[in-house]
Amino acid sequence: MKAKPVEPVDGIGQRLVPAAFTLVLAILSVIPLGIPGYAQVTPNFVLMSIYYWTIYRPDHLPYLVVFLIGLLVDLLTFGPPGATPFALLIVRATVLSQRKFFVGKNFPILWWGFALATVAVTVLMWGIGGLYGGRVLDPRSYIFQAVLTAACYPGLSWLFSRVQRGLAR
Repeated sequence: MKAKPVEPVDGIGQRLVPAAFTLVLAILSVIPLGIPGYAQVTPNFVLMSIYYWTIYRPDHLPYLVVFLIGLLVDLLTFGPPGATPFALLIVRATVLSQRKFFVGKNFPILWWGFALATVAVTVLMWGIGGLYGGRVLDPRSYIFQAVLTAACYPGLSWLFSRVQRGLAR
């Protein structure tokens, strides 16, 4: 018996892949691993996904989906309500407005843009966290998370590009 070749994903399934990927990453980001302090420094996988898909498939990841996934992250992490969706929507709007600049550029330029987005989100989340808690927070865990997020982006970007090529077939 011959195995059937894998059919490319098309139609509605193809449109759902970026949102589904982002949702899975959001859930994986908040799974407790039992490592002390890990939750504070987990790379921001959702930010990586929003950034990548906004550049390459913006029509497949609408603002409403970004908002809902960000809200889910806030609910699962007991973070300041609305902080994550606010930050992710700002990133999506900014990257979308600069999309023409990023499309077709080599990876170091994309990575540089992601690093800037990571810094902006980190500062925003640190500020909102401090306002929500009523005190100035220690920035070290935020800085470590930002560095780890920027360092992990190439690997996840590679995975996203493979998925995107699979969608294009």
